Amino acid sequence: MSLDLGNLDELYYKLLERAYKIVTPKIQRRQEIPKLKVVVMPKRTIIQNFKEISERLNRDPTHIAKFFLKELAVPGHIEGNQFVIYAERSPRILEAVYERYIKFYVICPVCNSIDTILERQGRIYVLKCTACGATTPRKAI
Repeated sequence: MSLDLGNLDELYYKLLERAYKIVTPKIQRRQEIPKLKVVVMPKRTIIQNFKEISERLNRDPTHIAKFFLKELAVPGHIEGNQFVIYAERSPRILEAVYERYIKFYVICPVCNSIDTILERQGRIYVLKCTACGATTPRKAI
C-alpha cells in the first residue's frame, strides 16, 4: 500500500484553510470593543448604545454608569438602551473615561482578553478571565 504524499499535502492545506476561515472571524469578533455612540445636546450628553456596550462587555449597566458618573462628577441615569448624563461633555472625554473603565474592570492583565467576569466578593471585586483562568482583585467604585 503506497501513500500519495502530494494529495495528502493538498488535502492538509485545504483543511487548514477551512479551519482558519471558521476560527478567525470568531477571534476577531471576540476582541472587538464597541465604540461609544455619543450625542451632545444642550445640558445633556447621551450614550445611545449603552445597553449594547454593557452586554458585549458582560457587565452590569449600573456598574458602568456608576463609574462614568463618579469619574465625570455629574448626575445621570440609564433610560432604556441609553445612558443620559446631565451635563455637556465632549465625546473625547467620554472615550477617555470608557477606556479607563475597560482597562481596569474588563481587560485581563495576564492575557489581555476582554472575555472576563466581574464578581463582587465582600468589599472588593474580582476580575475572572474566562480565557486563561486568572483572577485579579479590583477595588470597588
